[in-house]
Amino acid sequence: MTMKPGDPHYRAYVGDPDNYDLIAATAFNLLTTLGLRDHHRLLDVGCGSLRNGRLLIPYLQHGSYVGIEPNEWLVQEGAEKELGKDAITLKGARFSYRTDCQELDDNEQFDFMLLQSIFSHCGEDLVRHWLKELGPHLADDGAIIATWVAGQENSGEAGWLYPGLVRFTEDNFQGLVSEAGLMLKPLAWPHPIQRWAMLTRSQAMIDWVDDTGLSFNRAFQKMRKPRPGH
Repeated sequence: MTMKPGDPHYRAYVGDPDNYDLIAATAFNLLTTLGLRDHHRLLDVGCGSLRNGRLLIPYLQHGSYVGIEPNEWLVQEGAEKELGKDAITLKGARFSYRTDCQELDDNEQFDFMLLQSIFSHCGEDLVRHWLKELGPHLADDGAIIATWVAGQENSGEAGWLYPGLVRFTEDNFQGLVSEAGLMLKPLAWPHPIQRWAMLTRSQAMIDWVDDTGLSFNRAFQKMRKPRPGH
């Protein structure tokens, strides 16, 4: 059976089912290239059917993964069919079935936040909403890693548009990020139809990307610690 994005199947509802594994692989590799380690805390906004979570939850230490997703059935089917509920219990993964951060502790902060294919379906009002919600929970040296869709004109929609896409001009998207007190760094990383960007308060994060470019090998050289005698 051929499925299209938005169909009521856990792999199709979150996007092109043919790219389900590709998106997960590219997102996971991007995060680790940017410095994600297993002791970091990560917030997966719009975690859906655990397309990315099925790689992130086993990798991160206990209690380090939190997912936000309003469609509980997606999380449950992803857990059952892609990861296994025992892995979620073992790793202490948490989920909030809302469209905000109200279930997070007031002082809870994250080193990385992943918004894969969220801003690409949000009107300006929802982009502002999410940046306001996420800001207090982003560590000072943390980063929001997100995709968005560029256009020559702003789409002008409000609210949530899915499976359609919302487009922003570069100036408009930059303005929304700046309005939230964050800096925008475009990321040269593959995606089938969207652009990757890093939103952060940390000039050091931006400088590192500027100085090295995005390469897994370069990231490995930065992070590895030579052993005595090697």
